[in-house]
Amino acid sequence: MFHICKIVIGISVQVVLLLSVAPVSAFEIDGSRWPTAETEFYVHMNGLAASGISWNTAFIAAMNDWNEATSFNFILREENRDPCANDGLNGVDFSDDFCGTSFGNSTLAVTVRRFDSAVLGEPTISQADIVINQTKQFNVYDGNLIQFGIQGLDFRRVALHELGHAIGLDHETNTNAIMAPNIGNLDRLQADDIAGAEKLYDGAINCVVQELGFGIISNALDAFDCTVSDLLPGSSDTSPIDLYRFELTNAAILNLSMSSATLDSVLLLADSNLQVIGFDNKSSNSCDSSLTQFLPPGSYFLMANTFDVPVKTECGISGEYQINASFNSDGQNPLGSATSLSGAAINASFSGGITANNGGSFGNKFNPNASLDISAQITIDPLHQGQAGFLVVAAAVDGQILLLNEQGQFVDLAANPGVITRAVNKTLSAVESITVVENLVPASLGISEMVVGFYFGYGLASNPDELYFHQAPLNLTVAP
Repeated sequence: MFHICKIVIGISVQVVLLLSVAPVSAFEIDGSRWPTAETEFYVHMNGLAASGISWNTAFIAAMNDWNEATSFNFILREENRDPCANDGLNGVDFSDDFCGTSFGNSTLAVTVRRFDSAVLGEPTISQADIVINQTKQFNVYDGNLIQFGIQGLDFRRVALHELGHAIGLDHETNTNAIMAPNIGNLDRLQADDIAGAEKLYDGAINCVVQELGFGIISNALDAFDCTVSDLLPGSSDTSPIDLYRFELTNAAILNLSMSSATLDSVLLLADSNLQVIGFDNKSSNSCDSSLTQFLPPGSYFLMANTFDVPVKTECGISGEYQINASFNSDGQNPLGSATSLSGAAINASFSGGITANNGGSFGNKFNPNASLDISAQITIDPLHQGQAGFLVVAAAVDGQILLLNEQGQFVDLAANPGVITRAVNKTLSAVESITVVENLVPASLGISEMVVGFYFGYGLASNPDELYFHQAPLNLTVAP
């Protein structure tokens, strides 16, 4: 369920001396990962192996193997840091004991991982240190672990294994992998090791993601939805979750509320790495939740969530919900990703805004007496710049689609089905600015409440049936 975990320290232990393998894929992760797919590692170990290769060189080569084979990135810092210090820095060094505790007879190295609590999913890794058992004899070489004329155990493959723990991988039994619990003849990363790291850090979102349109969002959470464990591999949280993506090019204050008659509502805001930066869980007081959050420019997710085990019987863990989303921003913001009627790829971008103070701020929720200016900007696909084309403005209100004509009037699409009414015919520039209305006072038109979604697009005279536009509407909510 949605929960907060508190873990201070976790330890991944032992590479032992024997290995028995079977060719299966069975990478193991516990759900804990770094907030982003990279971390700094401090490496400065004195000495050379009998082969003449320094311990530093071998360890750095192991780091580079993970960097090159996976989407995780170890950032090298060639300085020494005490791996037993709880200092927020990742270090490695030799020692004759494990931070004051005796190594086991067959233990070659220990990786110590520290964690930060996480609102969603498992705790995140905040520090990973590696302590190498210097009472063991090491060397650096490729190939079989036991070779005529070569003394010692290959240090490089030990480093590969322990760095896998630092990434977030556990031991893998009965498989051909560096992450097998016992050291053996494998001296490089295997497909199973790489697959485990990619599962944690490939950036793929294994859930449907919708574009966030500010205003009112109606949806439902049930057993057919994506779960937190789908979203964050390795998590045990099976609560359903809906994701809405949005982007800000200007700082904004968001005001969000989630309400339901049957669902114990949980609202979350997360950054582009799915790290929660704000949440509200009002399960102790009501089934609803609300959240006000300042956000700098960036890419974000709004998440609608609940519990996998009921907390309040009157609320439940499935059912319909409604999100009311409004914002106040310093400028115009993006209107979702670009698309087209045919589904063709398009390298264009769309932004828009509504202001009641001549551009001093922008938002989407206004009172009926406000004087509103509504405008948008389209960055035209470079392939379309300089071509004869047209601009389109649409307004969706009460299930009706209205299109702005060249006379500045909105006409009902149903009156001319299949016809794309044009607001402007022109040669397309690199950037096109559109003014929908200026000084619109809803109350002067007898409007006290209204919800409108504006869409902006463009097309080419050479292909008049195609239209390029954005997926998230520019929302206008008028309310007392």
